[in-house]
Amino acid sequence: MTLAELWDICIKFMWDEEYILGLDQFLKFRKIKTILDCAGGTGFPAITLKKRGWDITYSDSSQQMFDFFEKELQNENLQIHHHLINWMELSDKFSQKFDAVLCRGNSLVYVDSWDDNKIQQITRENIKKSLQEFLNILTPNGLLYVDIINKKEFDSPLYPIVEEFGEKIVDGKKIKLTWELTHDYEKRKRTWRSILLIDGIRHEFSYFSYLLRHE
Repeated sequence: MTLAELWDICIKFMWDEEYILGLDQFLKFRKIKTILDCAGGTGFPAITLKKRGWDITYSDSSQQMFDFFEKELQNENLQIHHHLINWMELSDKFSQKFDAVLCRGNSLVYVDSWDDNKIQQITRENIKKSLQEFLNILTPNGLLYVDIINKKEFDSPLYPIVEEFGEKIVDGKKIKLTWELTHDYEKRKRTWRSILLIDGIRHEFSYFSYLLRHE
């Protein structure tokens, strides 16, 4: 199973129609017209927002995610401007500016790593550079939407933190999803371990990111 396939399964457990309704209302409240989803991944929420009439552009730096997204576009018979691009190059790529830039799903801390167990020393600086690039392509008074882990996880006195997401039927298969989250404060590393039972068969995956506090 690829990271893109794993993430697409996780999305189905984490976000639902209620989330989309809330996001839709929030964007309307902020009078947003144009959106860049710069951590587009497998296509959520870009595809769903497009179906709701939003002017949205997709980008991601992962070839794997990008290819998955293109297949989803074909399946949905949709057209969305999409770009395979690194965050550091956003202002070079886009001449236009956007009313909103979305970087969701705790994506920011993966700027240098997914499956590399060695978090680079320059990652913190690259996070700062990425944030500046997001700002560079925003319209005046535009909206920058970034989410990362919450304070409760960061300050947990006991690891691993186990999150049970329960069971769902996904594409005809019974899937149970569990996450185990651990922090190495000295190395500033967060480990995200996903455990899936797919029709009773166990699959495990571990990914690594920079450990960033939300404050």
